[in-house]
Amino acid sequence: MDINRSKEYVCPYSLGGLKLVISEQEGDEVISGTLTNEEGVTFEIRDGIADLTWPKELAEIDEETRKTYDQLAAEYDKFADFPFKTFGFEQHDVRLDITQRLGLKPGDKVLEVGGGDGRGAEYILKEIGDGGILFFQELSEAFLKKAKERLDAYNTPVEYATANACYVSFQDNSFDAAHHFGGINTFSDVKRSLSELARVVKPGGKVVVGDEGMGPWLRDTEFGKVMMNSNPLLAYEIPFQDIPLEARDVKVEWIMNGSFFLLEFTVAKGEPTANYHIPIPSQRGGTHWSRYYGNLEGVSDEVKKMAYEAQKKSGLSMHDWLEKIIRENKV
Repeated sequence: MDINRSKEYVCPYSLGGLKLVISEQEGDEVISGTLTNEEGVTFEIRDGIADLTWPKELAEIDEETRKTYDQLAAEYDKFADFPFKTFGFEQHDVRLDITQRLGLKPGDKVLEVGGGDGRGAEYILKEIGDGGILFFQELSEAFLKKAKERLDAYNTPVEYATANACYVSFQDNSFDAAHHFGGINTFSDVKRSLSELARVVKPGGKVVVGDEGMGPWLRDTEFGKVMMNSNPLLAYEIPFQDIPLEARDVKVEWIMNGSFFLLEFTVAKGEPTANYHIPIPSQRGGTHWSRYYGNLEGVSDEVKKMAYEAQKKSGLSMHDWLEKIIRENKV
């Protein structure tokens, strides 16, 4: 951990500041030490990597995933190309396409969560160049070490941390873009993870995530049934309901013969807004706002008929006619 970049981190659950205590240091590199929040909760730094995992006792699915990847790390080279070859695609082409969707520029600051052994991160580093910086996080320490071995060959600085993608340890609006590919269908809290990625990306920045998820039109085909039987994760459905309200220009695409999905969006501030008060050119009239918030108690069918007859004679919309009548007869 670079001592200067340590200031970028905040507590992954309170988002409060962290106090750095150094046990061993080489130049600007913190080899070992601790990061402690205001409540006294401590996060260890070992071999230059901070362990910002939260909660300390992971949800069962997250813990199982971490153990699986810790065991798989040593032999992962045998399996890394398998999903791509299965569907007749080159890993290079897929990862390049995904990275280009992030809209990166030289000098950008990027977050990758659940980055595995760093294969995807290589493409990010090439896009942001020596002037950029990548904050790389992975829940499996074994995978994180493999990623570090791979990415240390690049000149672009990379800051590593062990972390849970559902609890992101950075302040709001910290990054130009954020990315994850290949594990979101095992996250214990997808909604929180997507919300966290949107929180830490600056307005106008991109979030791109993807994973196994068979296209709905393929699930009842022989192709879909055979592949989902072999890999149950392919039965995962895109978490549309978990897309954060800050998301704009949301795009979903199924890639690799419809077997994997990509979800991308641009980050904005808060929920969308509209011109609620623009007059609606119709017989009913009014505005979006008045139609929602200005409802009156129901009336009898006879009175309703009389009201519409009077409204037509007036030449006004129903909204304007009611406004006029009520204001003229106010007590």
